[in-house]
Order: sequence, then structure tokens, then C-alpha cells
Amino acid sequence: MSPGAEQQNLTLDLLWGVGAAVTTLLLLAAIAQLGVPGVLLNLFVAVPAAYVHMRFSTVAAVSAVGLVLAGEYLLAGPGGVAGYLLQFGIMSILLPLLMRRGLSWGRSAVLTIAVVSLCGLGLLASYANSAGSSVTEVVSGYAASEADQAMEIYKASDLTPEQLETLRESVDEMAGFIVYTYPGLAVSVVGLLALLMLGILQVISKGRYEIPGPVFARWKSPELLVWPLIGAGFMFAMGEDAWRQIGANLLIVMLPIYFLQGLAIITYFFNKRRTPPLLRGLGYVLLTLFNPLPLIVAGIGVFDLWVDFRKPRIKET
Repeated sequence: MSPGAEQQNLTLDLLWGVGAAVTTLLLLAAIAQLGVPGVLLNLFVAVPAAYVHMRFSTVAAVSAVGLVLAGEYLLAGPGGVAGYLLQFGIMSILLPLLMRRGLSWGRSAVLTIAVVSLCGLGLLASYANSAGSSVTEVVSGYAASEADQAMEIYKASDLTPEQLETLRESVDEMAGFIVYTYPGLAVSVVGLLALLMLGILQVISKGRYEIPGPVFARWKSPELLVWPLIGAGFMFAMGEDAWRQIGANLLIVMLPIYFLQGLAIITYFFNKRRTPPLLRGLGYVLLTLFNPLPLIVAGIGVFDLWVDFRKPRIKET
């Protein structure tokens, strides 16, 4: 490639990076303005930089993330920079980079989740140390603050004192659950963001790039992974104190993996039966949000290790 063509490609990459940065900053501004209704927009924040990474180059993605970091520093200070980098920035660079180098989407996701989670927990530990407290104390303070803010919103509504008291108990229980399981929850949230970003990248690819690895409907988790799941179940059911807490955190990390495998099985049968998109979307919503359907889907994922639901069945005549 001639130097002129290389310069033209670099300029194009930088322009796409600027466009991705502007889109990302608009999403972040919308989230800040909308409050609770804007929470769902978090699912799309990492996508612009990841898209230009997959379609164009690492230069485009790095320039996009760098510009967003500069914008966040001006608008939200160091806290905004750290928040964006840990939740979206690292992911939008590392995950596409690994896939561009030939790793399957599954392995790329696992490595990305591990790196982002370790960086986040490391930063939290450093902050706690500088504040002269423990990580658990920092998380407890955050959970208590969020619980108090939630109750202030409820108090502004037309609820009776008895209803407020019931809500207070529920909110306190949720805050305690967050403190008890924050390592597992952190890993699971990072995993959710990474997988949703992968799904969106697949939908908008339109043949411009490829997501390496098996199609989702054929994906299976490693068979040996079932043993940590069984061990975590025993620790949670029979352990005490720290062992029980470790078991709970492991289950929070492991169960979504088998939920994903169960969802892949359901996708396989949706494809096989050519289920219309509207019914398929409704099915995914029901299976994800309505108890006890998520646990049933995870159970299907676990038993797939022995039953192999997607194995072709030979009809006897």
C-alpha cells in the first residue's frame, strides 16, 4: 500500500473514531439526563467504539475511547473517567482486539471479563486502602447510600407508612445481598455487558466483519465447568460463614453461564421451527425476566451435558 493510501486510511479511521466518540458522549449525556429510564442505554455505550474497531482498526477504537475519556474528564471529572473506562472503555478495545486476532467470541469474552473484573476490583481495593477502610466497608457504604436514595423516592409517592416500612425492609435486604455477593455480581454485570455488546455487534455486522466462533445456537460451555458449579452448590448449601459466601458468589458467576447455554438450546429450536421474530423476542423476554423461567433455562443448560438436546435424533421406521 502506498504512503498516500495509508495516510488516507488513517484519516478515515480517525474520522470514524471521532464519530464513535460523539455517539458515545451523547449516549452518556442521555443516561445522565434521563436517570432511571435511561438505564437501558448503558447496554449501547460500548458499541460505537467496538463497532469501529471491528469494521476499521484499533486506531479508530483507541481514538474514540481517548476522546470519550477527555470528554468525561471535562464533564464528570476523574470519577467519570474511571467509570467509563472500567464499564465500557477497556471492553470496547480488548474484546474486538482479541476477536480480530482470531480468538473465538467465547474465549475473547472470558478473557475480557477477567481483565475488566480484576481491574475493577483492584481499583476498588486501592480506593478502600487510600480511604483507610476495607473493600467491604466501601461497598456497604455505597449500598446503604443507594438504599437511602431509593427510599427518598418512595417517600415522595402516596404510599402508607406500613407500605414504606415493608419497602424499607425489602431495600435493606437487597443492600445486604449486594454486600454479601458483590464480587460475583461485579463479574456477572461485566459479563452481561460484554455478551450484549457481542450480540449487538453480530446484528449490525451486515457482512462487514465476522464474529469468530460457533453460532450462538450451537454454543456449549466446557464440560468440566460443571464441577465448579456442583462444588459451589455444596458450599452454599452445606458451608458456613466464609465458605457459604464463596459458594454464593461462585453460583452467581456460574449460573448465568448455564442460563446462556440453555438460551442457546432454545435458540436452536427457534431456528429449527422457524419461529417468527415477534414470538421469538417475546419468548426471550419471558425466559429472561419471569421467575422461575430463568432457573429452568439454566437447568436445561446443565442437563444438556448429559442429554445433548441438540443432537440429531434418528427416526426409527
